[in-house]
Amino acid sequence: MENIARLVNFPFSKSEEILVKTALLHNKVLAFPTETFYGLGGNAFFKEVADRVYNIKERPRNKPLLVLTTPEWLPGLCLWNDSRIDDLMNAFWPGPLTLILAANPELPQHLQNSDGTLAVRYTSAPAAQCLIELGSCPIIGTSANLTGMPECSSATEVHNQLNNKVDVIIDGGELEENRASTILNCQNKNFEVLRHGVITSSEINRICEVS
Repeated sequence: MENIARLVNFPFSKSEEILVKTALLHNKVLAFPTETFYGLGGNAFFKEVADRVYNIKERPRNKPLLVLTTPEWLPGLCLWNDSRIDDLMNAFWPGPLTLILAANPELPQHLQNSDGTLAVRYTSAPAAQCLIELGSCPIIGTSANLTGMPECSSATEVHNQLNNKVDVIIDGGELEENRASTILNCQNKNFEVLRHGVITSSEINRICEVS
C-alpha cells in the first residue's frame, strides 16, 4: 500500500503534538521547516530513521547526515576543548551555522562518521526546536529533497518531491532565507569553511580565523 504523508500545520494543536511525538518515538520520518530550507529527519538515535533518510533522499552513504540539537543534548553528542568553538556557538547559535565536531565515542555507530566526527547545529527554527522537545531527542535534519534536486522552501515543494516517501510533513509556511547553513569544520587547528551559506566567512573571522 502506498504511503501518504500526513500534513500537519505548525504551530501544533494538542492533538497534533501527540501525533508528532508518537511519530518521533516510532521511527517515523518527518519533513519540517528550519531556518534555511525544509529539513528531513526524525529521532537521531534510531538507526532505522537514518537508513530511511538515506534511502528517501537517494543519498550516498559516504555523505554524513546533519543532526539538529540543543545545548542540553550537545555534550552527549560531541566532544571539544577549544574555546574558539564556544565563541562561535555564543555568537551564532541558535542559527544557521553547522559545526563539524568530534563525535562522542559512546554514540550509536550510525551517528559516528568514518572520521569520528558529527555535523551539528543548534537550530533557531521554532518547529525544529519543538520536535526536539516533543521527542526528547536530537533530530536528523538534512535537507528535504532528493539528491541533486533543489532544496525545498515550502511544504508544497516537499510534497511534490517526497510525499509518498515520508510519514509527516510539517507545514510552517514559505521560507524566505533560501540559502543553506554555513558548514565549518572545527577538527583541525585551522578551521575550514566547507560550505558558504547564510553566515559569511567575514562574520566568522570576527570570532576566529578560518580558511
